[in-house]
Amino acid sequence: MAERTEVVVVGGGQSGLVAGYYLKKAGIPFVILDEEHRLGEAWRRRWDSLELFTIAEYCALPGLRFPGKKNHFPGKDEMADYVEAYGREFDLPVRLGTKVTSLDPIDGGGYRLETTNGVYEASQVILATGAYRLPRVPDLAAGLGDDVFQIHTGAYRNASQVPGQTVVVVGAANSGAQIAPELTRTHRVLLSQGSHLPAFGRKFLGKGLHWWGDKFGLISKPLIGERDRLHKKTILVGPSLKKISRKYGVELVGRTIACEGRTVRFDDGRSVETDAVVWATGFRYDYSWVHVPIHDETGTPVQERGLTKAPGLYVLGMQCQYSYGSALIWWVKDDASYLVDRIEDYRRRGPSRHAATAGAPVQRG
Repeated sequence: MAERTEVVVVGGGQSGLVAGYYLKKAGIPFVILDEEHRLGEAWRRRWDSLELFTIAEYCALPGLRFPGKKNHFPGKDEMADYVEAYGREFDLPVRLGTKVTSLDPIDGGGYRLETTNGVYEASQVILATGAYRLPRVPDLAAGLGDDVFQIHTGAYRNASQVPGQTVVVVGAANSGAQIAPELTRTHRVLLSQGSHLPAFGRKFLGKGLHWWGDKFGLISKPLIGERDRLHKKTILVGPSLKKISRKYGVELVGRTIACEGRTVRFDDGRSVETDAVVWATGFRYDYSWVHVPIHDETGTPVQERGLTKAPGLYVLGMQCQYSYGSALIWWVKDDASYLVDRIEDYRRRGPSRHAATAGAPVQRG
């Protein structure tokens, strides 16, 4: 028999927990479903030396201060422990070890969720599974020989995993730019860069970069109109690639255009015989289990600040969902609070109000 509740939140990361915080404050019955067996596991699985480029002050979720000095940059285990403490602090109803395998509409309204730990039914659902779901590896990776070690940053932990002497890190955004320097202690490292990325130091005049973005309203500013064309521009936070190259001896090369056997070729005409490749090529969404017609041609939900065209079905925590801050720890509260207001409105007025709102021009996450 299905367990029935008013709202199901899918995902127990920071986005899902913040949604739960506001749902509890509003007195709305809900449960949070998470496939992991411990809160914060998504952070614990990142590479060992990962350090957030957001100062601790802006790593806090609503209602609970982040521990330690507010101007330091937390490590990934600090963030994981904080996420776990957050769920415990507010006694949020999280069902761990519960992976949602399908979501389907119910005749007459609401949704049915099949999981690895039973069936749930809810009038409304928030999809808070986050931006980092499935590793994105380019097709050209298939051209590498079996004797070349390959690993994506989603599985990378430390340099001891990487055999041989020469390694190519493909992707020079924030993950690649953090991992490449530590590999130089044991390897010859080539860092393959695609398009040029503007670099900004983690601090300016003693304040974290996100402090300035907050005070000037740049991170929370809605991404609409002409800005929508530019809103996914990646920014390198920390030293520039040239500084990384000079300090650590990382060899900067062009975009990776071909792989054959042990040879990796770049668009600047260079090539290298390599022992290993680290793919710092990002992640992609996975909403294939959502059997409701809300997706665009890429499988990404079409939404307006988290509202889809399906009554009572919402998304939260997508990159640039509404602002630059939509997938950032401190700012997710803005979208979460907004969605809980819409959920309360839905409870009072029903799906007609939702449909009218969601019919406005949409953004694609």
